[in-house]
Amino acid sequence: MGKIGHLSQIWLYSEESTYRRVMEDLMSQRPEMRRVLADPAVLEQVKEFEETQLEELGGFAENTAENMERLALLDALTVTFNGRSFLKELDQTLKHAWRYNRMASLCMVSIDGFDEIVQQYRTLTANNVLRICADAIKKSVRSGDIVARYSGTDFAVIMPNTTTAGATIIAERIRETLGTQVITHNWNFLKVTGSLGIATYPLHAYDRDELISIAMQALYVSKERGGDRACTI
Repeated sequence: MGKIGHLSQIWLYSEESTYRRVMEDLMSQRPEMRRVLADPAVLEQVKEFEETQLEELGGFAENTAENMERLALLDALTVTFNGRSFLKELDQTLKHAWRYNRMASLCMVSIDGFDEIVQQYRTLTANNVLRICADAIKKSVRSGDIVARYSGTDFAVIMPNTTTAGATIIAERIRETLGTQVITHNWNFLKVTGSLGIATYPLHAYDRDELISIAMQALYVSKERGGDRACTI
């Protein structure tokens, strides 16, 4: 049975329909309305109205469920994948790489000097910095790459079917884009840079946790060398 047919059944057989309750109340107060309400054209109009309302409510519930499912996958601040989704996506990427004998790379990204930004400009500005940086990272990657907020100040980019050389090119693009971002705060202009660490399956690691660990080690090397660079180990 189609959706409209199902909704029609709801209208026809539900003793608690809006139409029945409202009409009974109305007729009890104004008996002369019985003649008008007996008109088939009026009944049909009311019926169509209820079907439309039910359909809209059904669509609203469906959209709400879709939004809830989507929100469960995303970080609310940066609108990137959250940590849990990141681990799931990385698992799937590595399984695919193993199955088809492909490479896959992971790039960890950290905003240089972020603790100082928080101390000097406080949380609202720091959150704005994270949002702008997340947008810059998303604009710098390919359509098949996956951007996630790995921790409070670190992002991760999963790059399927990507060698270390290919990942380095993308990492450099991210680094350059981050360096061009301008954030305003009380008429002050902030500039940010990023440190990036790259690891590739199966060149550097064979499983998820090891790959993350190697990429984070490369990230720390970038920071130790002054930041604003991408490194591998």
